[in-house]
Amino acid sequence: MDTKKIEIFIDLMNKRSITAVADERDVNAATISRAIKSLEEELNIQLFHRTTRRIEPTEAGFIFYENMEPLLHEIQHAEQLVSEMNRHPRGLLRIACPVSFAQHNITPLLAEFSKRYPDLQYELILTDTALDLVSEHIDVAIRVGPMPLHTNKSIISHKLCDMVTRVCASPEFVREHGRPSLPEEMENYPCLLLNLTGFYRNRWVFTNKEGIMTEVSLTKELLRTSNAMALKQCAMQGMGITLLALWMVGQELKKGTLVDLFPEHTITSSNEEASAWIMYPARSYIPQKIRAFVQYIQECFANGSPWER
Repeated sequence: MDTKKIEIFIDLMNKRSITAVADERDVNAATISRAIKSLEEELNIQLFHRTTRRIEPTEAGFIFYENMEPLLHEIQHAEQLVSEMNRHPRGLLRIACPVSFAQHNITPLLAEFSKRYPDLQYELILTDTALDLVSEHIDVAIRVGPMPLHTNKSIISHKLCDMVTRVCASPEFVREHGRPSLPEEMENYPCLLLNLTGFYRNRWVFTNKEGIMTEVSLTKELLRTSNAMALKQCAMQGMGITLLALWMVGQELKKGTLVDLFPEHTITSSNEEASAWIMYPARSYIPQKIRAFVQYIQECFANGSPWER
């Protein structure tokens, strides 16, 4: 039995869309349909119910999927073991990462990694959405947020670094609106807020040097976005006060184009301190390309984020 047909069948079971599978594989939809039809003829069973709008698995399709998926993983495992013997990592490495984190901490590292492993190619998926690693065929993902990021035992995650955040605004904003002297006064200022899963949308938690915590509700929400770079740009234009990672605003704080409003406090926008994590699907055999990249990134973050150095 042709394993390529099995792979297409499993992709179609996961995505339930011929068009999505075709786009993922960079082929036309007719190619996917022919492969499924050929597989059905070979098995002499109907795997999917097809309508003009939907494609749904039959009972036989479910049974075939449940039995073939683990077998396909074993076949792929065996192929990887043989093909990777005595050679360097090669092939396509698909990496998902938040946009701003990638720009400051990941993309500057890729050139050196590429020199080490010249047989690798890369697809860098920049998104602030937490993609499903398995269904989206992601090899490695970088995520930023509080722990736990997930409860899925099929995902392995390693902490890269803590995320230090600063409350900041432009000098022009401070001159026009004044500067809050206490966390509680933040309720009186227009705020630019990050809207991501795992973070409070309109609450910041301040902790002073004595360990005393103050939770502040931000009642003057002027802007909400899932993109941290947009917050930074708006803050630099004097639009309001925002909370951003130090690796993202550190240069601006040094130059004075942004002002740290609470340098004596630790601030978070979640019930736990956020960190950066590297994650990849758990499997019986981790491909060389994934192991090499994870080890390299961990080395680069061994003494903090690359930006800090």
